[in-house]
Amino acid sequence: MDLATLTKSLLHLSPYDIWYLLKGAVITLGLSAGAIGIGSCIGAVVGWIRSSRIVKRNPFLWGLTALYVDVIRGTPLLLQVYMVYYAVPPLTGIETSVFFAGIATLALYQGAYVSEAVRSGLEAIDKTQWWGGQSLGMSYFQTLRYVVFPQAIRIMIPPYIGICLGVIKDTSLVSTIGFIELAFSAGIIGRRTLDPLPPWFMAAAIYFVICFPISKFSQRVEARLRKRG
Repeated sequence: MDLATLTKSLLHLSPYDIWYLLKGAVITLGLSAGAIGIGSCIGAVVGWIRSSRIVKRNPFLWGLTALYVDVIRGTPLLLQVYMVYYAVPPLTGIETSVFFAGIATLALYQGAYVSEAVRSGLEAIDKTQWWGGQSLGMSYFQTLRYVVFPQAIRIMIPPYIGICLGVIKDTSLVSTIGFIELAFSAGIIGRRTLDPLPPWFMAAAIYFVICFPISKFSQRVEARLRKRG
């Protein structure tokens, strides 16, 4: 298919088709925001726990958090979506909707990766910073809040934004269990019109419009952090 034919096909998309795609894009953004919000909280707690000396000296707690992070990072996200949607109900007796399965899977996925960004950021701060805070009479949490965290967050931000971008794009995998988001909407239009390329092309363009500004923002943040040293 040449460019002229593709342009002609795109012009044949009806206003209803475009509205349906935009509706899917809004649902994708909502799903992404929920998963990123919940996953960031999980990641912050797990990352802080894994950087704590107390947990490192406790084999059970260290093993529990390591199991969570390693299982999520070591298995495909698509498989995790299927496991949460198809395996959780018979194992727990709790019925899961496609929305619950989607947001839970993406939140756990985001949490595992964010936890490593948080852990590496906190562990990158030299021990002398902790000693300095404590020598000023600060408690552990005061030293963490006022001395260590402001330095560590500069290390955490670039990978964190990259993880968020990945979650937004990976929401398309939730369509495999029937969740009607942007990718699923494009598939429905393609099957109905028997011309799948135009809706898929439009869906790709919408993903780009969502992700490109975030990517540019990430680059600006990284540039500012490099200037500050």
